[in-house]
Amino acid sequence: MTDFLNFWKAAFVAIGGWLGWLIGEFKPTFPLIIVAIVFIVYDAWTAYQLDKRVKKMYPNKAKRPAKFTSFAFGKVVTVTIPKRLALILLAFLAEHWVFIHVQIPLSYVATGVICFEQFWSILENEASCRDAKESRFWKILQKITIDKTERHFDVELDDLKKEDEA
Repeated sequence: MTDFLNFWKAAFVAIGGWLGWLIGEFKPTFPLIIVAIVFIVYDAWTAYQLDKRVKKMYPNKAKRPAKFTSFAFGKVVTVTIPKRLALILLAFLAEHWVFIHVQIPLSYVATGVICFEQFWSILENEASCRDAKESRFWKILQKITIDKTERHFDVELDDLKKEDEA
């Protein structure tokens, strides 16, 4: 019985030591990870806001009622965030273990790229499915970003525009 308890004690000590090393090693990336997560979650929020605008403007064309689904947010939490965080951690490891003598802040560059990607997606979400009476800013932004409205329909956006014109 004592050997069994000693095994588990040693296992927990080893796991605790490994976790302590991980936290100590990656502590400088925690602020970068938090910033990236804020951008990713805000992008998910603006996608939900776009979904609400689409359902309001085209109630008969929408695939489903506008709601914040746990599946969509679960995909953000289980797919998007881990991939982006792995990129930040890999960049940090390369920065500190591979490029030791070169002062390239790869973890900051990777976080900047992730935040830019999410920021652009936020702008696309905010500019999509806006009424013609709304701000000129959104109209200008619509000219340089992708309209994500058609992602919420079974039909193409061009078909809806033709129906609105007719």
